[in-house]
Amino acid sequence: MTRRILLLHNTPKARRYFHTLANHIDAVDIRTDTIGLRGGPRLADQRYAEMARYSMERKWQRHRIPDWRLRRLQGLHQRFAHWHYHAAGAAIRRHQPDAIGVWGGQSVDTRAALAAARDHALPSYVFECGLLPDTTTCDPQGVNFDNAIPRYPRFYADYARKADTVLPQSLIARPSRHSDDEISLPEDYLFIPFQVRLDSQVLLYSPWIRDMTHLFDVVVEAARHALGACQTQLVFKLHPSCRQRYRTLQDIAAREPRIHFANGNSTDELVRKARGVITINSTVGIEALLLNRPVLTVGQACYAIPGVCESASSVAMISRWMQQIDTQRPPSTPHREAFLHYLASEYCIPQSHKHPGAAHFAAMAARLSVHPRQSRVNPARRAEGITLSSDALAAAQPAPPFSPVRTPATAWSVSDR
Repeated sequence: MTRRILLLHNTPKARRYFHTLANHIDAVDIRTDTIGLRGGPRLADQRYAEMARYSMERKWQRHRIPDWRLRRLQGLHQRFAHWHYHAAGAAIRRHQPDAIGVWGGQSVDTRAALAAARDHALPSYVFECGLLPDTTTCDPQGVNFDNAIPRYPRFYADYARKADTVLPQSLIARPSRHSDDEISLPEDYLFIPFQVRLDSQVLLYSPWIRDMTHLFDVVVEAARHALGACQTQLVFKLHPSCRQRYRTLQDIAAREPRIHFANGNSTDELVRKARGVITINSTVGIEALLLNRPVLTVGQACYAIPGVCESASSVAMISRWMQQIDTQRPPSTPHREAFLHYLASEYCIPQSHKHPGAAHFAAMAARLSVHPRQSRVNPARRAEGITLSSDALAAAQPAPPFSPVRTPATAWSVSDR
């Protein structure tokens, strides 16, 4: 029997893509509908607050918004969550699907739609830009740290790679909002890419690092302790899509000979020439794994798996990793290639949602044709046989806020702001 999938869209981009899937996939009965507004019986306030969580996190981070307005916005977002929830429920009852799909998964309307699907005992798929270049995500559990990628090393130790899988060898450049000049890169450096300030990756999956200024402070503090008079330097880059320019941090870098901002250089170049990459949880980390660079995450990342890359939840842990990189003894990554091959051959849907072709439609049809429990991309597989080291357990816990340590003046001393 042909499965019926209801794809609920909330933006013109999602609507166009979902209509394209419906027009090119015959193996699945794909229906599309909008996430609208509709009244209905009221749920517990806590459920609406959870649906509005990310939308409100973005508001709370805008410190110029007064408290009285934040409270009003909270109530407004929860009312919209109520209306979106019942609209999605009505669409589910109208189309009678076997599963639903949404684009994203964090906005109040998509979270409400996913909640409605759960209450109707339906599985769901979340679509997003792919983790590898020129791919698309279709995950039965969520995106980013919430996705269904297996997190236990044994899975990758036993993983049988497909011989015909080809891993991407170059990164796709992201267009920048700003025009910056390239700089001459130092011979030895660690690369630290910034992320979008109000992105869900930072607001929801970074229990330790509060923002990019905090990331800058923590990395520089760790370098003071780890690198001393060594030649390894720090190269930061603003996110191409972020409006904030961090002028204070760039002024500090301009005064410090071993700290640089390379906003005009390509990320591909910066990763290829780096000794290692430090990121909160950006997909630049996966791109660095593709280029066989050591990676350290300081947030919750779906690829922060023992044997794939390292994680840190304190300045001391970052310092230890820096020392390993500086002495050319990086941590071993026995599961890196297996992880990347799993992404390329099983998890990622080939081709971007912007330019889908035959391979994209075939892979998407195969993904949607079976129940998630029968799929190779299965949420239940995340929790099988997890064994974490003490460092990995520590990395999973929020660390206390960064507190600068007074140290003797060195080449790493950052001038007062």
